[in-house]
Amino acid sequence: MKKILLIATLTATTLTALAQDSTTTKKVYHNEFGVDATGFIKQFANLNSSSTTYSPTYYLTYRRYFKCGNIRLAVGGDFSNATIPSSYVGDPNTYHNNSNSLNARIGWEFVSELSKRWQVFYGLDLRPALVYSKNDAVNFNGGYAQGDETKSQIYGVAPVLGFRFNLTNRLSIITETSFSINMQKDWEHKYFTPTSSAYPPPMTYSPTTAQKMFSSYGQPLSVFIVFKI
Repeated sequence: MKKILLIATLTATTLTALAQDSTTTKKVYHNEFGVDATGFIKQFANLNSSSTTYSPTYYLTYRRYFKCGNIRLAVGGDFSNATIPSSYVGDPNTYHNNSNSLNARIGWEFVSELSKRWQVFYGLDLRPALVYSKNDAVNFNGGYAQGDETKSQIYGVAPVLGFRFNLTNRLSIITETSFSINMQKDWEHKYFTPTSSAYPPPMTYSPTTAQKMFSSYGQPLSVFIVFKI
């Protein structure tokens, strides 16, 4: 039933768009905003049979249109802050588990018209990302709480290829694929907190650092609904 309703809604929207475009003069717009609608479409159409919740990398996208091409921007991120109960009775400390992340992209794209409704776009993105986490009590052992603090900086360069279907002059559905070359820098610090005065101050440990380079392929499985203003 959900699939039938979804197909009927999209069909009605498309037919309305065709009727509107045939009777109105198109206005030129220079700004576009978009949201990731993949999770909504999968949930509504019952296409996601697994129990894993879809989590988009970028929540909001933006484009600025120029005659020679478009600037493209996107941003996404998450954060959490939780307290951890101690495994030791009478422990006066308060332990936290905090994390946050930020993903962004900035790039340039060119557009080619395939038909009245279909477009193809291609370009290049720069993709920085920051990830931070600090857990004061990964585990408790021997009268101490073991903590772990990590930071990661990721810098990527990604060629992009995508397709757009214009529902109206202002409303579109797009999907894209990319192949990113990434450089990642990691920093980690382990520390220990005594759970009472009965345990001596622990030894301090110097932070460790590491670097790596890797590639990542973004499949065209995400669907964005975008609108021009």
